[in-house]
Amino acid sequence: MRVDFYELSGRFQDPLDVAAVLVGKAWPGLTDIAIVGPRRALAELDERLWQKPPGRFLPHGLEDAHAPIRLVEQPPERAALLINLDPTAPLPDGRFQRVLELVPADEDARPRLRQRWKDWKRAGAELHHHVLK
Repeated sequence: MRVDFYELSGRFQDPLDVAAVLVGKAWPGLTDIAIVGPRRALAELDERLWQKPPGRFLPHGLEDAHAPIRLVEQPPERAALLINLDPTAPLPDGRFQRVLELVPADEDARPRLRQRWKDWKRAGAELHHHVLK
């Protein structure tokens, strides 16, 4: 399994905007996408995905197990792509081809994400780090 950590900085400060961009890049190449996070963040992302990217339709659903792009509070058992919006959540137990971890610009979140990196490494994941500017 590949796990990519996307460090937010520069003009990329909002994790929901970054998640929307990442989903737009993945779809329609991947048709089994799950975005996991707190209910409030998912509701906001749901609204944004109806508006962005302009001119495109991203078929998604909030807590809809049949949607190609699922916005869920708990990680599913499996997905081709899992995007995590909650750096405090435990590592998911499911089977995923790829996981995207969003690292907020907030310095207080960094220690938890450093631990998450170590946890993924211990789980045998292939790790990658990207700085968004």
